[in-house]
Amino acid sequence: MKRLFLTLPLLILVALLSSCGGNVPLEDLTISLILGIDLDDENNLIISESSPVFNKESKKNTETYQVKAKSIRESRKYFDVKATGEVTAAKIQILLIGKRVLKHEGWFSLLDTVYRNPTFSLNTRVIVVDGPVSDVIYFEPDNKPQLPLYLKEVIDKNSDRTQTVMTTLQVLHRQMYEKGMTPSISEIKKEKDLELVGVSLLDKKGKIVDTLSIQESALLIVLQDQKKKELTYSLELPALEDEMEVFNTKEVSIDVRRVQSNVKTKYAQGKFHFHYKINLGVNIVERLFPKDSVKDEELEKMIEKELKSKFEEVIKKVQDHKIDPIGLGIYARAYEYEHYKKVQDDWGKALSEANIDMDLNIEIKSMGATK
Repeated sequence: MKRLFLTLPLLILVALLSSCGGNVPLEDLTISLILGIDLDDENNLIISESSPVFNKESKKNTETYQVKAKSIRESRKYFDVKATGEVTAAKIQILLIGKRVLKHEGWFSLLDTVYRNPTFSLNTRVIVVDGPVSDVIYFEPDNKPQLPLYLKEVIDKNSDRTQTVMTTLQVLHRQMYEKGMTPSISEIKKEKDLELVGVSLLDKKGKIVDTLSIQESALLIVLQDQKKKELTYSLELPALEDEMEVFNTKEVSIDVRRVQSNVKTKYAQGKFHFHYKINLGVNIVERLFPKDSVKDEELEKMIEKELKSKFEEVIKKVQDHKIDPIGLGIYARAYEYEHYKKVQDDWGKALSEANIDMDLNIEIKSMGATK
């Protein structure tokens, strides 16, 4: 009887797996793993897709196609006549969106078929491309995994290191329709190799307004209270004396081990007030200045001062662009709903007029093994 209970789920699983693709042999399928959306110089919509090749006789391990179409769904028929097998989008891992697309309002409606298709994975990573999408989707990295896996690893790894956001199709949908926040998406660029640039910031209509660097992206994630496994941050401390002509001896790098963040929200004098209280427990992982040049307590205060100014620069960018990638609108709705509902349809403007301040406390836990 026990064997029957163990066998039955396995039989069901095998049946489900064998039904994928309608019993079409694997070598007769074109399994799209990357989907790209871009505009050309004449603002024609360009849809791209990249798939692995399972035919042993093929010299290439991927096939990539690019077509002009009015929509993602229309592009399917063009891919069908180009691809060597039956095209399926059920396994797409990466959605690449060109910056040219994000400079126009209304682009999000292009993803309508993606959200309607029940087989399309909502865990697909969304990535902005600074430059033509074709530069990325036709890129064949040497000594690296196939491009879909490579891109997925880049985003996942840097998300774990608190250097970029993890924006999936599901997260993007929530950010586009949530009135209390605006979208933020990882951004890459193709130079000699693929490079993670930082995070693209979008307004409520989906238009790109700015890009945060890797360092700024880390601070944004802390403000979102979304720190992951690691966070290393490098700072220059202007208060220190620099006696070297070539090397910068004012530099210090910290490994943030613990983050305690609290946001107090209130409405007074006709505007919202947000007060951050952030406590960071850090280890010193690099210091280019002599230990006896500054006491530990003084070093903590120097780091606090410089890091706080960096946080304030990110907040200023957010307010200047009248966006809210942090999600402070969610706090406003939770704690000051009566005031929030009056401005929820233009929350970016309300946040730009809000008062956002911060108390930052740094506690150095370790100076490292070397004395």
